[in-house]
Amino acid sequence: MAKGSERQVHRVVDEPDVLLKTMRRKYLSHIGPDADRSFLGWLRVQQAYALYRRELRAYANAMVRAAIRQELPPLAGLCGLVLTEKGLGQLVERISSADGGMALTLEELLATGPLAQDRLEALNHFVAALYDWHIPAYDLGPKNILWDEMAHRFVLVDGFGDRAVIPLKTWVRTLNNRRLDRAFAVLARKSGLEWQRRARQFSRAAPAA
Repeated sequence: MAKGSERQVHRVVDEPDVLLKTMRRKYLSHIGPDADRSFLGWLRVQQAYALYRRELRAYANAMVRAAIRQELPPLAGLCGLVLTEKGLGQLVERISSADGGMALTLEELLATGPLAQDRLEALNHFVAALYDWHIPAYDLGPKNILWDEMAHRFVLVDGFGDRAVIPLKTWVRTLNNRRLDRAFAVLARKSGLEWQRRARQFSRAAPAA
């Protein structure tokens, strides 16, 4: 269905509510069938699938908070790992539109014109949730944020998880908040919105004079 810099996304036959993500071949080409039997080989395996591990840790932390709060985090669901002919695959929640099609990304919504007021409010609710839920996110590009039309909310489907060897952003909320500040400022430049740093909210860009 789609191809990113690190993974490919596939439909799952007879499972309309999930998608399958697999690592692109270039990340697996140096892994042989006996790679896990040596120390260096196992390190290569770990590196190849580091993205899954980061996301699973971040998602597990979010779901622990969800159990306390009795509400869903601002993330698409991770549904498990499966073996495939393309290596280890990750099953993820498929966010759908009201007609059952693929949900629109924030990038696609913005391409049709300025966000309606209710969607701008939903976007700012999403922003506040990432801070409140302490979600470590490294890529908040508009392609990674989907509009869940049924739930009337935005969710992050990619680009989350602490990439550092020592996961300080996972441990220290202040450090993660600063990273989110920078990421949302970049998102504003990509999307044509205005980022209000102190309020930590988006607003529509002022019309050109």
